[in-house]
Amino acid sequence: MSKLGCVAVVVLVATSAHADPELKPALSTHGWTIDLTGFVQADAVVYAQASADEVDPNTGAPLDQVHFGIPRAALRVDARRGPVTAALELEAFTTRATLPRPTQTGGVRLEQAMVAWHEAALVEVVGGLFRIPFGTQIPTSPRDRPFLELPTVDRALFPGDIDAGVMVRGELGLARWSVAAMNGAPVGDAAWKGADPSSSYDIVARVGAEVPLPRRARVAGGISAVTGSTISPGTPPTKDQLVWVDEDGNGQISPSEIQVIPGSPGQPSQPFDHRGLGADLRVDWCLCVLGTGYAFFEGAIATNLDRGLVYADPIKRSRDVRELGFALGVVQHVGDNALVGVRFDRYDADRDATEIQGAANVGNQQRFQTVSIMASGMWNGARILGQYDHATNPFGRDDTGAIVSRRDDRITLRAQVGF
Repeated sequence: MSKLGCVAVVVLVATSAHADPELKPALSTHGWTIDLTGFVQADAVVYAQASADEVDPNTGAPLDQVHFGIPRAALRVDARRGPVTAALELEAFTTRATLPRPTQTGGVRLEQAMVAWHEAALVEVVGGLFRIPFGTQIPTSPRDRPFLELPTVDRALFPGDIDAGVMVRGELGLARWSVAAMNGAPVGDAAWKGADPSSSYDIVARVGAEVPLPRRARVAGGISAVTGSTISPGTPPTKDQLVWVDEDGNGQISPSEIQVIPGSPGQPSQPFDHRGLGADLRVDWCLCVLGTGYAFFEGAIATNLDRGLVYADPIKRSRDVRELGFALGVVQHVGDNALVGVRFDRYDADRDATEIQGAANVGNQQRFQTVSIMASGMWNGARILGQYDHATNPFGRDDTGAIVSRRDDRITLRAQVGF
């Protein structure tokens, strides 16, 4: 059976196994009310322009991107008793199949584990493992996101979405606010894999507002900030090495062919600061004929904060690394069971990058850019989504070795079932 035929089988099975979202398992014991929810996402990448039936000679990783994957299969338990709540969420996955450069292979991980206390909507204190409260898209559950994955800038600066810490958040009138002290090493961190390498904390905060408008419209926006520090790993000491270079090719050792490569004392780990500032805006509306919809914008400017895509280490680069990215788009319901949307996102991983070509030092733009077109249908807790990504990757080279942006288009189908 062809891969496209297998896609159709996956979609039919997923839609036939729907669950009524109103019939969630729940029980009460010792004054606690416990809810059990979950969802499964099954992806099929049916076309990937950068895919090849080959192996990367440097890493040994396969370059094939046309495949099936389970990006998320989550099971969540929520418990409530008066002002105290607790949540535990486990997630299993085979691969992040939807990502152009997947960095995580299959496994099971603790997605969220937190306890909270609240006083109405005014203040809530949360501790544990939870989604980083930067902007509005990162704190949203993957179950509810309209597009397959977060924009590139979010995946780069906050890889994995999750970190451990303590957060205080609340609402007062139109105002919305949150402040969190977190480890500063998200679970998808390319260098530390979620293990906190330093004793300092990241401070993440957001201040925003939601303003209701006539005809079921609404405007919401906010400013987010993050500041903290981490470390650049040092290098171990090395010994002197004796090297023989057979310059005349006679197989005989002569004194002039023996070289001594001196050892080095090694370097200790060094700390460095990272920081970022973000802004978000969303306008909701209701069209009587079609349904609800919204337009959104979210952007971030940062220094030394890329931890997932092009790792920012100013110690190794001998300079600060400045990042800039944004995403904007429109999402519209069409009736009760369909959703369409388009999103444009752009991310510059290093605004000051250069490289030497011949005798000249030229700019080397590390700029990722994607236009995503999405359409999905929903029915009784099940969802079928198709997305086309028109993407460019800045790490391409032409036949002469010069820098070029290469196309990285993809077509992905997703079936999601939840209860």
